[in-house]
Amino acid sequence: MKTLNKCKAYKKIGKLMFVAAFMGLATSCNDQLKEEVFNFYDVNEYFKDTENLDMAVNGVYETFSNISTYGQYWMVYDTDTDISHIQGASIGHVARDLGHYNAYATHSWLQESWQLYYRGIDRANTILERCGDVTLKGEAADTIKYKKLVAQTKCLRAMCYFDLVRLFGDVPFKLNASKDGDDFKLPKTDRNVIYDQIFKDFEEAIPDLQWRDAEERINKGAAMGLLARAYMFRGGYSLYGSGLVGEMKRSDNYKEYYQKAQTVLNELVDSNQHGLLSSYERVFRNMCEQVYDPFENICEIAFFTPTGQPLGASVMGTYNGPSIAQTSIYGRANSFIKTHHFFYDTYESGDLRRSVAIATFQISNTDAATNTTSEIPRSKSYTWAPGKWRRNWHTGAVKDNNNTDVNVVLLRYSDVLLMLAEVENELNNGPTAKAIECVNQVRRRAFGLPYKTADAVRDLKVTDFADKNAFFDYLFKERARELCFEGGRRLDLVRWNLLGKAIMDTKTKFDEAMASKLFGKYSFLAGERYTAGKHELYPIPDYDIRETKGLIIQNPGY
Repeated sequence: MKTLNKCKAYKKIGKLMFVAAFMGLATSCNDQLKEEVFNFYDVNEYFKDTENLDMAVNGVYETFSNISTYGQYWMVYDTDTDISHIQGASIGHVARDLGHYNAYATHSWLQESWQLYYRGIDRANTILERCGDVTLKGEAADTIKYKKLVAQTKCLRAMCYFDLVRLFGDVPFKLNASKDGDDFKLPKTDRNVIYDQIFKDFEEAIPDLQWRDAEERINKGAAMGLLARAYMFRGGYSLYGSGLVGEMKRSDNYKEYYQKAQTVLNELVDSNQHGLLSSYERVFRNMCEQVYDPFENICEIAFFTPTGQPLGASVMGTYNGPSIAQTSIYGRANSFIKTHHFFYDTYESGDLRRSVAIATFQISNTDAATNTTSEIPRSKSYTWAPGKWRRNWHTGAVKDNNNTDVNVVLLRYSDVLLMLAEVENELNNGPTAKAIECVNQVRRRAFGLPYKTADAVRDLKVTDFADKNAFFDYLFKERARELCFEGGRRLDLVRWNLLGKAIMDTKTKFDEAMASKLFGKYSFLAGERYTAGKHELYPIPDYDIRETKGLIIQNPGY
C-alpha cells in the first residue's frame, strides 16, 4: 500500500488546456479576430512525446475528478432509493429536486455534468487521433508507457459514454475530435450502438494495461470489471421512447451480454490479482487516510485540492457523512445524504459492515476536549447518514468546510464477486456452487472471518435457496449491504426494472412508521413524486435541445 503524491498528479492535470467541449458550443462565429494565444498548446505541435501524452490523458481524467461528476453530483444521482434519500422533505432546492424526482431540463447540475462528459470525450477523441504524432524514444519502457496511456484514454472515453447512456439514454455520439467548421448539431444515437463502442474501447484497452499502477489510474482489472458492468447494463432494462410515458425494455438476447460478463468476470477472479482486505472498515479508513491500495479498491477516482478550493476536490465525508458541527476539530460535515433504520435492519446481528456503513450519531461540540458524539434516536433514523467516509476518520488537514481530498471508489473486488454471482444465477436459472462461493466470500469478511476459508456457521448453501428468484432476492439485499452509498444503487434498480417498486415499498415503510408513532413527521417525497416510465432517465439538458433546434428529442415525460 502507498499514499499517492496527489499534489504532483493535480499539477500535471492542470497543465493541459488544448480543446473545448463540443456540446454546449453549438454556435460559432465565422468572423473571428486572429490573435496569437500564449496560454494554450497548439494541438498540431503538442503530441511530441509520452510526457506530453501523459499530461493530455490527465486532462481526460479531470472529467471524473470534478464536483460536477463524481466529486458531488453523482452522490445525488444515486438517490432517492430504498437505502438513501436527500435530506429535507421538500423540493425547490438544487439537490432535493434531483433526489426527490423533481428533475427538469433546465437543471444546472444536469447541464454541467453533460458538458463535462462531452468535454472529456472530445479530449479523448483528440488524443486518439493525434497519438500517432508521438515520437517514441526507442526504449521498451517508453513503448509500454505509450500503449498504456492510449489504453487508458479508450477506457476513459468508454466511461464517459457509459455514464451518459445510463443517466440520459440515447445521446449524441461522436468519435472524432472537434474542429472549426464541424456541425455540432448532432441528433441522438441509439444507446445500444454506443454500448458497442463502449465494449470495443474497453476490449481494445485491456491487453495494454498493467494489473497494478503506482498511481490512481485505470488498470487492467478496472477495465475488465467496468467492461463486465457495461455488459450487465446492456443486458438489463432501460427506458425507451418519447412523449408522455416511456417503456422499460430489455433486449431478447440479453443473456448473451450476461455470458460476456461471465467470461470477463471469471478471468478477473481467476487472475488472483485482486481480493478482499481482511477488514471491511479498513477499506474506507484507507480512503479517509488517503492510502491508495488497489488490491480491493480496483478503481478509484483521484481527488486533491491544494488549498480547499472546489477545483479537483470531492465532498466525500462532508456531503455523505454524519453531521459534524462547523466548530469541530474535524471540520464541518453538512450531511446531505441520509439513510434510515429500514435499511439498517437488513443487516444480520454480528455483521460488521453495519456500524461502518451507517452512522447513527452526530458530532456537535468544538474542540478535542469537548467534541461530543451523540446518538440519534431510532424515531429520527431518517437523519442517520452514510458512515463509510465520516470526517472524523480523515487524517488530512482541514482545508475547507465542504471540500476534501478523499477519493471516490468506482469498483471494488466485492462488486466483482457479486456481479459474478448474479450472472451465474441468471444463466443457470438458479444459484450454482460458484455463485454461492462468491457471496460466501463477501459474507465471511462481513462477519470478520477469513474470506477464502469455508465456515460451517456463516456459509450459505445452494439448498438454502428455493430457486433463481430466491437467490436474486438475497443478491438484491446483499449488494445494498456491501456496496451502499458507493454510487450504484439507483442504476442497479433501473437495470433490474425495480426502481419504482423499491421506492414505493420504502414509502410504505415510512408511512407505517409515522402512523404507528415510531417516526417523527417526515415525508419520503420520492414516493409521492416518482413516475414510472419517466424517472428512470434524466431529461436531456434544455440548452442542447434548443441549440440543436429540436434535433435532439427530449426523453419521455419531460
